[in-house]
Amino acid sequence: MKALFPAAALIAAAAPAAAGTTSVGSSMAMDCYEAAVGRDYDRNALGHCDLALRQEGLTVQDRAATLNNRGVLYLRGRNFRSAGRDFDAAVATYDGNAEAWLNKAISALRRGGGAETLPLIERALQLGTQRLALAYYSRSLAHERGGDLRSAYNDLLRARDLDPQWRLPSEDLRMFRLVRR
Repeated sequence: MKALFPAAALIAAAAPAAAGTTSVGSSMAMDCYEAAVGRDYDRNALGHCDLALRQEGLTVQDRAATLNNRGVLYLRGRNFRSAGRDFDAAVATYDGNAEAWLNKAISALRRGGGAETLPLIERALQLGTQRLALAYYSRSLAHERGGDLRSAYNDLLRARDLDPQWRLPSEDLRMFRLVRR
């Protein structure tokens, strides 16, 4: 039988990047989305998100997507409280936004959360998140912090296999050592 023992704990600073949600509601909403996926963080990008949210005529899905995208920008700016509020508002606005559920979990992980984020990640997976590797990587962090090293290892394998170009899962896998009992 195999047992897992970590060579070192997963690095908290290795928390995953957040996922943006496509929004087609307005040019400001699209600017907000492009900033979120483009990994921008500046006052202009946040201002575009704010303006988009003030506009009338956004569908429920576009409003939730814009809240999610603004949350991503706040997360990148390390404003975890505002990011969390936006992710909460996004899922309250439209429960079917998989990326908002995933980002809500990522935000909690970045604040030191652990196993309590698992239901959020599971919801993102159920809804068909477009960022599967990110979801499995995030779930591996949650499992590791909750003490379930076997599940953490298995999710890292899955994240690596889903996105072989992403180096972080492979690097974290090196922190584990399989031993026979």
